[in-house]
Amino acid sequence: MEMVDRVKELIAGYLADHGIELVEIIYRREQEGMVLRLLVDTPQGITIQECEELNKYIGDTLDKEDFISDHYIIEVSSPGLDRPIVTDRDFERSMGKELTISLYEPISGNRRHEGKLVETDKDNIAIDSGGVKTILPRNKIAKAVLKIDF
Repeated sequence: MEMVDRVKELIAGYLADHGIELVEIIYRREQEGMVLRLLVDTPQGITIQECEELNKYIGDTLDKEDFISDHYIIEVSSPGLDRPIVTDRDFERSMGKELTISLYEPISGNRRHEGKLVETDKDNIAIDSGGVKTILPRNKIAKAVLKIDF
């Protein structure tokens, strides 16, 4: 079993019990050495305290299991506000929120669309922009992110 899969298996119960979604897990060599990086989230957003508690749990669990021979650093953090919206779950979690969407090719004369996500299924999303509903095929979406106003 690959190391990343083993870590996922070891923390799956903790994540489920705490309502935390594992967005991404990476184990790679970086400038400071080997890094085990986990990006996690919850429907309400992840807090620093939740990241700290998960980091401690992972550290304690990996120390007990002792299957990683390299010296490594554990990093647990949020994927950030600019995280791309890609999966079905990402779109479902973004219902009712404002999105900025870039397309591979123009639809209704534009490659960029902004609006509130009002519908989603496996093939399409629908956004509402000023009362105008636009259907966008998911396979035409190059990038979708939450619209962030400063």
